[in-house]
Amino acid sequence: MLKKTLVMGSYLLFLLLPFFQSSLVFSQGDEIARVAIETVKRQIRLPPETEIRFIEKKESQIPGFYSVKLVFSSVDKDTPVVVYVDQAGEKVFLGNLFVRGENVTSKEAGSPRTKKIDMAILDLDHSPAIGPKGAKVTIVEFSNFQCPYCMDSWAKLKNLLGKSPKEIRYIFKHFPFQQEGRTFELSEMAAAAQEVSSEAFWLVHDFLFTNEGQNVAKLEKKAVQAKVEQLLKDKKYDVKVFQAAIESGKGRERVLDDMALGNKLRITGTPTKVVNGDIIVGSTADAALEKYLTK
Repeated sequence: MLKKTLVMGSYLLFLLLPFFQSSLVFSQGDEIARVAIETVKRQIRLPPETEIRFIEKKESQIPGFYSVKLVFSSVDKDTPVVVYVDQAGEKVFLGNLFVRGENVTSKEAGSPRTKKIDMAILDLDHSPAIGPKGAKVTIVEFSNFQCPYCMDSWAKLKNLLGKSPKEIRYIFKHFPFQQEGRTFELSEMAAAAQEVSSEAFWLVHDFLFTNEGQNVAKLEKKAVQAKVEQLLKDKKYDVKVFQAAIESGKGRERVLDDMALGNKLRITGTPTKVVNGDIIVGSTADAALEKYLTK
């Protein structure tokens, strides 16, 4: 019989406590998967929003051990991993298995996959937008007005929109994280301006993403609202509609709707973009977005 050389690279071996055996309520197959998941949760530091899913269990090339495939599902991608659990569910290897120089673990796991979102669930018509419907590239951005990275992201996107106004549609979604505080209040005021008109929203939006606007945002709430009202007056917009949207809660409702959508997508940071269905977390280089124009 041909002998195989097994090497565990960068591995950790865990002898599991009787805790796992004392709480058996599933079949042996289910329990092996559960042991793998519980060990990963205890030993690997993952972002709080990460979901761990069981994919399959099969005999591994380590005698007496199963190969358990899991997926770490984050906001923007699914990352497959393989964990080795012995048949008794007492020992776990976390690491890479090499056979004759080949990384078997990596091969069995496969490559990470970028998540794809159905753009229809994003309720595009509910939010302020720039650019034509049916554009080649649709960018939905979850953002807030006290995020310096969001301000930088808008500066880049504004430049890109200027270069390709007919090929890009940009849609803004509010994501101030919490339902109170100054960040939420700024989003609420911008959303109330949308009740006046789309143009009124972009007037307030663009102002808040300037250095002057960032300084104004640090003032008391009444002072910030007074500045927004002055901006609207200067452009001959109906300030009473804006005030009514604040008082009636319509601006607040718009922000809460966006936040609920962001939470459904498990968004935890801003800016987060959905570009033609691809989720992109954090700042994005111009070149990365321009690639969508050439696809």
